[in-house]
Amino acid sequence: MNDCICIGEFIKPHGICGELLFATYNPLSDALDSNIPLFVEKNYELEPLEIEKIRRVNKGYLVKLCGVDSIESAENFRKVPVYIKKTDINLNLGEYLVSDLIGLNCFNDNNRKIGTVSEIYPGEADIIEIKSNEATYLIPMTEGNISSIDIKNSKIAVKNEENYKI
Repeated sequence: MNDCICIGEFIKPHGICGELLFATYNPLSDALDSNIPLFVEKNYELEPLEIEKIRRVNKGYLVKLCGVDSIESAENFRKVPVYIKKTDINLNLGEYLVSDLIGLNCFNDNNRKIGTVSEIYPGEADIIEIKSNEATYLIPMTEGNISSIDIKNSKIAVKNEENYKI
């Protein structure tokens, strides 16, 4: 399942005809608006969802799945996470999935390893948390602090790390 990412979950049944309330984990996500195939986990395997219709509502989406025609059958999907394939995500230049950044090795201007990415805190400027045995750094992910991100080689080059050591 490393090639997939969880985008949200079915919250609860809605009405008596089998519709489900779906909430995305990222409010900016448009995955349900763009006909990207959706999957649920069943017996440690991902199975595609057959969707009859989707409509936006103020708290997320109402989803009608094929073959789910009653509140009782919809109840089986309560709190079920929904996945999409990473290859279906269109990222712009300089955009990365948080799951791809966690665990990357971070190096300073002198090419000395200062730690690994342990968390990304979202915000106007996302904050990258880098941990090592010696220190923890909370560095804003701006051009002034991040020189480069190389997912293939599991490497992030940072600057000014001493200003953000805690």
